[in-house]
Amino acid sequence: MTVQHTTAGWATALTRALNEAAGEARLQDEARRLLATGQAGPLNINQGFATSKFPLPDGRVARPRLLVTPLTPGEWDRIETAICARPNAAALAGTTAISDQLTDPAHTAGIPIVPTAQDISHTCTCTPDAACPHSVAVGILLTERVRTAPAPLFTLRGRPHQHLKKRLRTTSPAPQPAGPPAPSAEPAAARSLHHDISGLAAAVPAQAARALRPIPDPVHLDLTQARPVLHAPLPEPPEPLPSTQALHALAADAAHRAGTCLAGQEFPAGLTPSGDIARFLSLPHGAAFRQAAMEHLGLDIVGMGHLQLAYTHGGPVGAAVYLDAFSVDHDTLAHAQASIQPLRPAPTATIVCEDNRVTDEAAGIQLRYGPDGRWYPYRAPYGIWQPVPGPAADAAEAYRAARRSNQRIS
Repeated sequence: MTVQHTTAGWATALTRALNEAAGEARLQDEARRLLATGQAGPLNINQGFATSKFPLPDGRVARPRLLVTPLTPGEWDRIETAICARPNAAALAGTTAISDQLTDPAHTAGIPIVPTAQDISHTCTCTPDAACPHSVAVGILLTERVRTAPAPLFTLRGRPHQHLKKRLRTTSPAPQPAGPPAPSAEPAAARSLHHDISGLAAAVPAQAARALRPIPDPVHLDLTQARPVLHAPLPEPPEPLPSTQALHALAADAAHRAGTCLAGQEFPAGLTPSGDIARFLSLPHGAAFRQAAMEHLGLDIVGMGHLQLAYTHGGPVGAAVYLDAFSVDHDTLAHAQASIQPLRPAPTATIVCEDNRVTDEAAGIQLRYGPDGRWYPYRAPYGIWQPVPGPAADAAEAYRAARRSNQRIS
């Protein structure tokens, strides 16, 4: 018998825990009356807390927080391992419509994703040390949100759902035993780009030592007679030297860099390893190393395509922002939220903040903050975030660029 996948069970389980944590039924009634006025601000979900804002009669603004204990990285690793081990893992958790079968701890290594009443606490600027109608109302907003889209609950508990989706995409069955590999016309294709470059670096001291030897006396060369040429390619250099293919590519890349400088163009400053790999692969002499780079960076075909898009739209910093998430201070994220609020097509929908990312899931737009102080726009037309043109120091301008991109796609 096939079990029907639904999402409503997340809201049921969360409501049960929230009611137990709030305690007084009176608070639940007051919170619902508060929400009925339609004055609640947007629901923001972050690691460990959800928040919103409500106007007060005296003109001030109440800023409640629903606090939730995050799970540890070790607990999340166990949960993800248990989910990925299921044969129907992609159907259960591969989209934002995460099956409520996963509310059962038996499917998540005995660790509940839905917080218990003991994991929940309340605070608000109107009542700092106790539950109030404002903080209880945040819980109701959260419940309605996860009823159809449970992914924000993963962020609340300490690890974005995107992390699990990436693991599901990259997890593959154990390799089957096979016979001896067939001879390859390009033995260097299986080597990683990192290994080839490291080998070249190891050869530099020997080259420098040879350069210090005395220059021999010139010899007479007879250039009038034909000389035999090689009838076969040279053998591969011994380990740990780079392969012949890698040496040709590195020589071509050095020539490209020199030509860029001679043409008066500035070479990108602060190039990160990931950004340089994206730059290298975008050139003709780097195309043969695409598979090696994918293995080195742990990317699939879609991820590698998005990395090169990120480099095209944002240069080396754009590539680094695509691959890496890092912490940003709360004020930067809050300022970005305030800047994009007037532009949002669904202004009361949830905004999710995690690491350096501000996500408006209702609009299908995400902004990622880079170390250069610019916001890099992303959109997810097919369920996977991909970079689009238009990075800008102003979050609102980057948001507009993402909306223009969405309009071209739709």
